Amino acid sequence: MDIDPRLKYYSSIQPRVFTTIDHQSMGSWVGSDLTPHVNALSGFISGYTSTANSDAQYSLSTTLENRVLIFDNEASASTAMNTIVDSELAADPTKTGVTLSQFPTARAYWKGDRPTLWSWYVAGQFIIFTAVWDHLGSELSQTDLPGMMDLVTKSLTAIPGKISGFKPAAPRERESTSPDWDGMLARTVPAINDQVPGLTIPGVYDRHGGLQISRQPELDRTLFETAGVDRVAFNGGYLYRAKDAASAAAVTNQHATFTKFYRKISAPPGLPIARCYELKNPTAKSRMRYYCSVNFDRYAADISANQMTDAYQRISAQYALLANGK
Repeated sequence: MDIDPRLKYYSSIQPRVFTTIDHQSMGSWVGSDLTPHVNALSGFISGYTSTANSDAQYSLSTTLENRVLIFDNEASASTAMNTIVDSELAADPTKTGVTLSQFPTARAYWKGDRPTLWSWYVAGQFIIFTAVWDHLGSELSQTDLPGMMDLVTKSLTAIPGKISGFKPAAPRERESTSPDWDGMLARTVPAINDQVPGLTIPGVYDRHGGLQISRQPELDRTLFETAGVDRVAFNGGYLYRAKDAASAAAVTNQHATFTKFYRKISAPPGLPIARCYELKNPTAKSRMRYYCSVNFDRYAADISANQMTDAYQRISAQYALLANGK
């Protein structure tokens, strides 16, 4: 939304941290085999993915995905970028290079038979990778190249200034420092499918960062400000830390309003204060069937699951963690 206010809809691409620059981590955004170039990709530290759609209906939307890759220095980042792009263009001759007038050092390319644009840009020790998919254009067999280039330009205008002040910790410090900011992850129930790489990466975010894992970021932006939410954690569910107990209750109340697709069901045995809902149309594949929320003190928590017993057990466990950890 900071890049383009149209991009306010949740994307199925999971925002996530990744720590290996191999083919599996890159997923759909690199199609060539990078194994022969592993030495040229040295110096990589970690990266992060953020993404959003321009419409609630996927087939009518444009998807913007940004990934920032952190390297130990600018030379390593530059070498890696050129190696990846050269490999991509050599592996697929149908990809055509384009020049972004405001960012001539960016390396961008697209495919005439697919309304998709890819861009790579070095900003200090960072590589900013941007991909744009025009799903409506694909449905209509049309390609709006200027429109896709405009979104990439907006991304490259917005992102470098946001990350320029970030300095990665030294290797020894990274190995010894706990990733559990303010003990938020210790208060969350663990993910049940954390054995699937990249799907449920636990993390703790500040107020602004928490919008990237929100399913309703436009509403949560205002909610987080008024409720004083300063930490958002994701593990087996979502946990929010508000400024006080009344504000945590407000988070729970607001998040219950999106349940227009759900009907209210009974609370779990022994936890009458929990609020639980079931999807009205259980065949909808894009939504979890059950949703439960609860708040305790200055914390609010959301849990979703496809099995009612699972939702009940995990929201009860979440409440116990909050109540016993005070």
